[in-house]
Amino acid sequence: MQSSIVQKLLTVLTVISEAQKPLTFSDVVERTGLNKSTIHRLLVIGLEERMLRFEAQNKVYLLGPRVFDLARNAYSGYDIQEVALDEMIRLHTLFDANITIGVPSGGEVSYLRVLDSSRSSGGMQRPGMREPVHCSASGKALLAFLPSKILDARLRDYEFTKFTDQTVTNIEEFKAELSFVRANGYGRNDREEYDHFLGISAPIFDYLGEAIAVLNIWSSHPRHSITDLMVWSDELKASTRQVTEIIGGVVPDIPYNPTV
Repeated sequence: MQSSIVQKLLTVLTVISEAQKPLTFSDVVERTGLNKSTIHRLLVIGLEERMLRFEAQNKVYLLGPRVFDLARNAYSGYDIQEVALDEMIRLHTLFDANITIGVPSGGEVSYLRVLDSSRSSGGMQRPGMREPVHCSASGKALLAFLPSKILDARLRDYEFTKFTDQTVTNIEEFKAELSFVRANGYGRNDREEYDHFLGISAPIFDYLGEAIAVLNIWSSHPRHSITDLMVWSDELKASTRQVTEIIGGVVPDIPYNPTV
């Protein structure tokens, strides 16, 4: 069956979007395998519909503003806690632990929804509650994938308040924790804000590969140790990958690794 004009245009858009540098007309022809007349017609359509733009100085084609408008509109149309609810319920059923979803809020993490363990006595994390990033698994998971310059700006003059004997109290220790997140795909909190509460957290990524939310499993000591929770990390990461996929997000292939 002959490919439709839509399929061919999508092929052109995909080739241009995946290129490591802007492509010339000849580059597009070579990479798509389509003939020159077809490529010319597709590029004209792409430019007319603002799916592509042409940089005359270098004679190259790039994605146009309409592509980014579509992505932005898609992301503004969902509620992340509703999208993630099925995976939260799955984790809750597997482990009967407290499951939360959080989002960044300045120098803190704000929790949107909480599923309590059947053994919970009320817990510390409630919807609307905020936690400092340096002493929460969620905060570490959200910050770990930031580019170096942005991370340094976020941590400049940050106050590492000590809450317990376990709290990370300086930038060197905190960056070591971020390295753990990048290496393992999740963050950990071993009684760093409260003496009896511990948790692990994994990020949900958007289409730019940026961490926009986290799923968190937390419990209390001595019912569980941090080692117990770390055993559950594969299931937690499976859930965040699923949510990332649902929203069209991208998990970074090679996590950025700022110098500790």
